[in-house]
Amino acid sequence: MSRRTSSPFPTREELLAYVASLYYQRGWDQARIARRLGLSRSMVSRLLSEARRKRIVQIHIQWPVKTVPHLESQLMEAFSLQGARVLDAENSSYRELLGQLGKLAALEVLPHLRDGMTVAVTWGATLWEVVQALPSSSYPRLRIVQCLGALGGRQPCDTPAIVRKMAETLGAQGYYLHAPVMVEREEVAQRLLEERAIKEVLDLARNADLLLVGIGTTQAEASSLKRAGYLSEEDLAELRRRGAVGYLCARYLDLDGRPVSTPFDRRTIGLTLEDIRRIPCVIAVAGGTVKAPAILAALRSGLIDILITDKGAATEVLNRHLQRSPEAHR
Repeated sequence: MSRRTSSPFPTREELLAYVASLYYQRGWDQARIARRLGLSRSMVSRLLSEARRKRIVQIHIQWPVKTVPHLESQLMEAFSLQGARVLDAENSSYRELLGQLGKLAALEVLPHLRDGMTVAVTWGATLWEVVQALPSSSYPRLRIVQCLGALGGRQPCDTPAIVRKMAETLGAQGYYLHAPVMVEREEVAQRLLEERAIKEVLDLARNADLLLVGIGTTQAEASSLKRAGYLSEEDLAELRRRGAVGYLCARYLDLDGRPVSTPFDRRTIGLTLEDIRRIPCVIAVAGGTVKAPAILAALRSGLIDILITDKGAATEVLNRHLQRSPEAHR
């Protein structure tokens, strides 16, 4: 589309208000607005930033999310966390719980964001709720990076969808890992990891400033990998026999937070546990008592800096942790 030579808006403030209304009220992404007005996407991003500076756009977040401060303090002390948020949710369905966790996690993530940083993300229903709860913003130099291969199929909370939604909402740049989370043979995984496009995205993720990650479980009823068809009931039973109770980025941990070697490690496309350990800030979001063992494993691993969870899960995690002597999980 050719650039327009004249503006239909009498004043710049009216232009800013129009662009802001398309973005914040009508939900258009920046690319669509750019096409509509014959502008570049970067110009639209600058106009949105100017609208906020001039207070044409004023964002007010009113999320009545109740937390449990004493459980937050106990988690931080027990696991040397930088932060913990515990949702005070009772008598909620699992779907309602995920939505509330998403809102609470979005409130925690927002202060950590700054333009020019790199945020790596994984998949999960809870992470999808997080990005749904984020307010529209403009961070044109913020990089949102997929750090784990895709589940594929019709998974509504797959990593590419989360990256896309998060990048659009924050006015950021999205980087995608065009590979499945797991392949049939190790040699196929090795070839994929050597592909330049995949290697470049994973290198970006390894050097991220922040990782936003869910915590997976080996319990069949709550396993994303089982729902996506990557693992069978027998696979999960074998993982449990090996001591695995949960995972971060499809890398398995036992209840003491130690890595569990599995037949899937060398077939998985994504960050390793050592990669995660080098990322300065790791924010994990997970809820539900079924995930308590997995959350405890992730906390004991020392890989988590900030945890967002719910009252039921936090209580179960702390009870299980206190049942064992400190020496048992060092």
